[in-house]
Amino acid sequence: MRGLSTLIGTILLLGLTLTLFAVYIWGMVGKSAAPVQPLQLVIRVENVEGELVVRHVVGDEIPKAFKLYNGAITWVNLVVRKNGENLRVTGGARVGNLTTGMVDFGPGTKLELPVSVERGDTITVVYVPAGQTLCEQKF
Repeated sequence: MRGLSTLIGTILLLGLTLTLFAVYIWGMVGKSAAPVQPLQLVIRVENVEGELVVRHVVGDEIPKAFKLYNGAITWVNLVVRKNGENLRVTGGARVGNLTTGMVDFGPGTKLELPVSVERGDTITVVYVPAGQTLCEQKF
């Protein structure tokens, strides 16, 4: 009977060993990532003249919180939810006079959203990387 040559067997054994080593290293790299630390800050949510206003009162800055493009918002590290659903703002949002650009949400920053809030609505502000609820306000 004929079997596999020793060269083929050696190559297969070496391939199996390298695959197991790669899986082990990949698992170790994934586990060594430090968990995201929760932020220490105060966020206030208000309904002002038919607009939703999110204010960063004091504390840690949220880098790359969201991106504005002509008043439309793409949430990045911060998300605002109304009744559990992420707000979809397609225009009219602003931070001061800024309507376009990446926003680092820090102390004194005020995000104005063209969103109506009615009695019984719940607004939640979440820091996405840590899954941390920063503010929850029922109107």
